[in-house]
Amino acid sequence: MASTFATASVLLLALVVVVATADCYVPPQPYVTKPPTSYTSPVKTPYLPKPKPEIAIEGHIFCKSGYETYPIQGAKVKVVCPIVDSHGKLVAKITISSYPTDLKGYFYFVTYGLSNKVKNINGCKVKLESSPVPSCKTPTNVNKGVTGAPLSPDNSKFLSHDNFNLYTLEPFYFSSPVAPKPVY
Repeated sequence: MASTFATASVLLLALVVVVATADCYVPPQPYVTKPPTSYTSPVKTPYLPKPKPEIAIEGHIFCKSGYETYPIQGAKVKVVCPIVDSHGKLVAKITISSYPTDLKGYFYFVTYGLSNKVKNINGCKVKLESSPVPSCKTPTNVNKGVTGAPLSPDNSKFLSHDNFNLYTLEPFYFSSPVAPKPVY
């Protein structure tokens, strides 16, 4: 009887262990992905063309008086561009003045919006406009300062970080008025 009691105790103990662990054991769940509840199509950005690069112009203006050459502070240039119709007929001209030159005779200006108004930038010309120096006010045609230096691809470079086409011009010169020739 003692052996039956011992066997019954072991069975009862085993049953308690099985019941106790059955409450704690959770079998692994199978991995199931849920379908999306709704579908939204990706937003498409409309095509926006890149804006035309702006035109920037730089150069120097000097005074040439006899054998002396020096920079002119406060001198100006102007850019003149033709506006033509679809038949190539001149309709108007756009003129934009530069900022005055600095102490070293250097000018730099941006012609905001000019590239949108003019079909052919190569038709634009930069000319001498004014000098604040009374003894050096006569424009010269050195580097086409009077007839106009053209804006050509040869003297330009593209500045991608600013979206500018920078045109660098040869120096322009004003001179002293020419004394009239004596009449004999």
